[in-house]
Amino acid sequence: MIRKKIKSTGETGKSQQTRSLLFKTAISLFQKEGYDQTTMRAIAQKAGLAVGATYYHFKTKEDIVLEFYRLTQEEANIQNIEFCRTELGLKARVKNIIRFKLGQFQGYEKFLHVLARSGGDPKHPLSPFSKETEQIREDAISLFRNAIESSKDSMPEDLAADLPFLFWLLQLSFIYVWLFDSSSKKKKTEILIEKGLDLVFQLLKLSSLPIFRSVRKSILSMIELFKN
Repeated sequence: MIRKKIKSTGETGKSQQTRSLLFKTAISLFQKEGYDQTTMRAIAQKAGLAVGATYYHFKTKEDIVLEFYRLTQEEANIQNIEFCRTELGLKARVKNIIRFKLGQFQGYEKFLHVLARSGGDPKHPLSPFSKETEQIREDAISLFRNAIESSKDSMPEDLAADLPFLFWLLQLSFIYVWLFDSSSKKKKTEILIEKGLDLVFQLLKLSSLPIFRSVRKSILSMIELFKN
């Protein structure tokens, strides 16, 4: 759940309150009625505001979802800093980042299906790979980078450089699974996270061995092609 207040540099207190009201109203309608079914006019009406005021703060529904992404990422940044102060193990840190993100999305599954629908198209503004989400994406990857650099577990330099991006992709895959997980309390996703991270860290140990250096180099070169 989002606990942070919306930040908007240069806006008056009243303007911030209006923006916050519109945001909360929109998210509530997205979850209740569905993203596609909710219109900007419906958001304004539910909030008791003029349509013009709604468009002043958010030009499109996509802008509202991007605000949701941004706010949850800001909250995740703060939580991760606190967690890493007492936990030095990389695996525990990665697991925390992933679980906290899923916890933030809890209760918003209905409208977040728009993420799954748009995720594969980098030209869609709500895709995790789009230009519009670039800063949010970089912040999310930085969480993993900071977790790696300050952990007690050492990694080969070439692997450590691309590992944050790989962890972010892994988190993204868990989010997609979680969105469509119909098992009780998302139990299947929880099992997948546990077993998946166990496997990933076993592979990381193997990849650090000198005998796997050439294989690691080939894999990392493929990752660079994907990123570019």
